Amino acid sequence: MCLALLAVSGAAAQQTKPEEQERTRHQRLAALGELWGQVRYRHPWMLSRRIDWDAAFMNAVPKVEAARSTDEYAAAVQSMLDALEDPATKVKSAQPPATLAPPTLRPVLGLEKDVVVLDLRNLTSSEGLQEFWGLRTRSRELFAKARAAIVDLRLRGFNPAEAWSVSSAADQILPLFFEGELVVPGLRSTIHGGYKPQSGMDAPYTTAFTQDASSVVQASSWKKPARVIFLLDDHSLVSPKLLALRAAGRALFVGEGPVTDALAVDTQDVPLGEKLTATLRTSETVLPVGLDEELPARADLKAPDAAFARALALARQKSKPKGSTASAQPEILWRPDNAYKEAPYPSRELRLLAAVRLWNVVELFFPYTHLMDVDWSQQLPLFLKRFEAAKDANEYALEVAKAAKDLRDGHVSLSGHPAYTELWGGVGAPFEARDIEGKVVVTELFEPRLAQGLSVGDVIERVDGEPIEDRLRRLEPIHQGSTEAATRFFHIYLALAGPEGAEATFTVRNEKGGREVKLQRSPQVSPKGRPHEPFKLLEDNISYVNLAQLKPGEVAEVMKKVQGTRALVFDLRGYPQGTGSVLAPYLNVKGAKTWARFEVPLVAGSTLVNGRVALTQELPTADVPVYRGRTVTLIDERAMSHAEHVGLMLEATCGPTFVGSPTAGADGNMTHTVLPGGIWMSFTGMDTRHADGSQLQRKGLTPHVAVHPTLAGLRAGRDEVLERALQLLKEPVKPAAAGPATRPAQRP
Repeated sequence: MCLALLAVSGAAAQQTKPEEQERTRHQRLAALGELWGQVRYRHPWMLSRRIDWDAAFMNAVPKVEAARSTDEYAAAVQSMLDALEDPATKVKSAQPPATLAPPTLRPVLGLEKDVVVLDLRNLTSSEGLQEFWGLRTRSRELFAKARAAIVDLRLRGFNPAEAWSVSSAADQILPLFFEGELVVPGLRSTIHGGYKPQSGMDAPYTTAFTQDASSVVQASSWKKPARVIFLLDDHSLVSPKLLALRAAGRALFVGEGPVTDALAVDTQDVPLGEKLTATLRTSETVLPVGLDEELPARADLKAPDAAFARALALARQKSKPKGSTASAQPEILWRPDNAYKEAPYPSRELRLLAAVRLWNVVELFFPYTHLMDVDWSQQLPLFLKRFEAAKDANEYALEVAKAAKDLRDGHVSLSGHPAYTELWGGVGAPFEARDIEGKVVVTELFEPRLAQGLSVGDVIERVDGEPIEDRLRRLEPIHQGSTEAATRFFHIYLALAGPEGAEATFTVRNEKGGREVKLQRSPQVSPKGRPHEPFKLLEDNISYVNLAQLKPGEVAEVMKKVQGTRALVFDLRGYPQGTGSVLAPYLNVKGAKTWARFEVPLVAGSTLVNGRVALTQELPTADVPVYRGRTVTLIDERAMSHAEHVGLMLEATCGPTFVGSPTAGADGNMTHTVLPGGIWMSFTGMDTRHADGSQLQRKGLTPHVAVHPTLAGLRAGRDEVLERALQLLKEPVKPAAAGPATRPAQRP
């Protein structure tokens, strides 16, 4: 019995070990991918140097997968970072670094004939700190006798945590070495105000460098030495003030081994799992770190000090330092990501890159991750697994679509890949169909001559012999809009679409029974036959304005006609033509100032500006008559994006009663990213809200009076939403409830 249990236990262990290894592999690749994204969007060199960061990731993938220990994993991640050639960006070792025995120190302040020597390494001890700050009188005496100075800032062999106290002291004594003022340029870093579209489309999102304001240091009144030499090594913190002093021709740098700005810039830590962390540069100095002399680094710090001897020789030379005015970086240049469009079925490494790129763009720049039904921060390992497993180009494109579906954003669309042309390409049907009472029903014939045999109110049961609901179900796993109603409306459109010029067979049913209608699919699917009637005067002196037809140049004339009527109905069940800003002054009976509020993701090197920037859109003003009658606005799921934005304007200016059903719940300027395989993906780039700050995305404009068309009403030729609005306008106005005039701002 015991032997049997042991055998079962051993078999289970053998089964779980590969599973654990696979889970570890995906976790490591996910950590590599997250680090890739942090570097891609925060490291300043991504905008100023030509670095093939895609290749760096793909080259590191097999190394990460081959790692059999934490140390090998760390080395594999470091191989990706090595592409930067940046000493400030590296994997922190889990093991404490090997230490050298510290050197023998000189006094804090001494004199070598006519050269003052400040050994600031003494400040690594509390006694040295006390002695340094008590040397003011003696310092003045020695500087009065000196022709030059040497300041030792080398910190190999000392605790790295002490670098700040040594650097701070060096900055404090800087005024001893120049006359007048010293201008010190601030650090600079990247900043992304939203996601700059990869397509180059016009959008308000931007990528730029931001630089801290320069500071000014005033010189002291002490007698100045002719020159100062700073002794540095790879543990020295070379502050921007020291760089400015050298650039001004007042200092020389002597390095014992190479010296960089790695300790002078901002960094952030990125966890890698397994108790490993990567340090990432997030800023750079404007002035470069350069050495006037470089000597080999000693393996034994108690060996003869050649660097100090060389500094002493330089101190006694008569020539003046030349200074340096070179910029640390070349021109700032934004480049779009590589689309790898030549490979519809990308290589395994490119598919992994696609998962990483998509996940990072959404994680950092999609403003609605807090509204998702999934925890996006945990999805990368799953995407890596699914993208890698895709067996062909079609499966790969579908996996991208499944991942994009999780955004639940009506602005998400995918294009550029052959699979998407097959999925939702071609042309639409020459009629509009909507969900009416749970059925797919013809609601409008765009051009009757192209839709002969069909009638408004026909229920569509099959398309080319296939049940319409089966066609709709196939779309659900690969696309979702912001709301259920908007999703179904778009899916109905896709289910009816097909290849241009092909014959389509629609099986339909009305009150008389079922029949088949054969139509030719034509690109002419827009409602061209509809008469242009942006304004109508209805019974009971009520104006009707169709916002889907009203053009900006017609607003003044239409609003002149509206002025004499007792009520105004806006029809927002479609896409307006850019009239919101022109209309606003005619409607602002509230005297409102704000149209809408926005929150745009900020991704930057500086930790102080990460998060979001809050903006408001101010309402335009004009010297025009303001309409003061009652207003009603008709809405449904066809009102999306700009239509909803016009609805926000109406809400802010005249507070209409919304009648109908919720709008699509997707507003805000779009942006685009690109993925391997030539896949273009759009999404909403800013969080758009009501003027009071409450949520719009995934909710839409909510009707005050809910009305849904019925099948019987359609077949009878009635517009039940408009009818209910007109009935509402016949009812007396109810007195406003006591309390604030506007609802309190809500946060989702």
